[in-house]
Amino acid sequence: MPSRFRRIQLHLTALPVFEAAARLGSFTRAGGELGISQPSVSRHIANLEEALGQPLFTRDHNRLTLTAEGAALAGAIDLGLSHIDTAYRKVAQGPRRQGLTLACSFSFAHGWLLPRFSDLRRAAGETPIHLVVSYWLEDVALDDVDMVVNWRSRGWTEWPSLSLFDEVVYPVAAPSWQGRGDTLTAADLLHFEERDNEFVGWERWFAHTGQTMPDVTDAYRYSNYHFMIQAAMDGEGVALGWHHLVADQIAQGRLIRVGAPMHYRDDAYSLEYRPNSTAPETVQAILNWFRAEVIRTPPAP
Repeated sequence: MPSRFRRIQLHLTALPVFEAAARLGSFTRAGGELGISQPSVSRHIANLEEALGQPLFTRDHNRLTLTAEGAALAGAIDLGLSHIDTAYRKVAQGPRRQGLTLACSFSFAHGWLLPRFSDLRRAAGETPIHLVVSYWLEDVALDDVDMVVNWRSRGWTEWPSLSLFDEVVYPVAAPSWQGRGDTLTAADLLHFEERDNEFVGWERWFAHTGQTMPDVTDAYRYSNYHFMIQAAMDGEGVALGWHHLVADQIAQGRLIRVGAPMHYRDDAYSLEYRPNSTAPETVQAILNWFRAEVIRTPPAP
């Protein structure tokens, strides 16, 4: 009996190459993504076009444009590979772990949750709490988690949510910094490698306070927020602190506030939780725990 897929079997390698070229609009970039040379990409596309008897791209010097046939094929390949990838991930994961999985950022995990995690586990009773920690929200696979500390804006998951913290930021430094003056220079500033519109950075803070920001073009930028705060505690400079992430260190005398607070957004941090959870009593216990801990966090200035 002939294979159902005999027409595409000879081109199974070429199809994802074509998908990458169509998506990226470049044979060179497709080769870079797939780890093959640009001539290899060209050869795969040429073989595919020859087998189909149809051009998949129109070529105008270095510009590639999908033909109608190419666009239809690229859409079908993207859909098919997406389904295969989803099924592959589910099979590779095996049975779902028992308990609840909470996703949060590295900065939230280190700056707020870590000192409280034992209490959270006790609040959850016999239900294990698994953490998924990520730098960026879009890297979290929602199918794999039950709760997300949303550090961008409420409603990303379309799940029910509990408001946690407003976004309040202000400069912080080690206590030894006290008395050095109100004017911050470029050499004073510690920088976090924030993305555009993701967080409040020094530029927004200086504009908010009516000051001119010094030139920091060549400044070193920390890729990890917790490392930057540690550098501030070590006396290396002044960092922008999100109130809920530095309030504990200020209460412990490890940091002091050395500039005006900026209230940027209301309800910028929320806990979103999967509806119809298989463990509703545990979810409610965790929500109650977060409510109580938020109240215990020192109020923002």
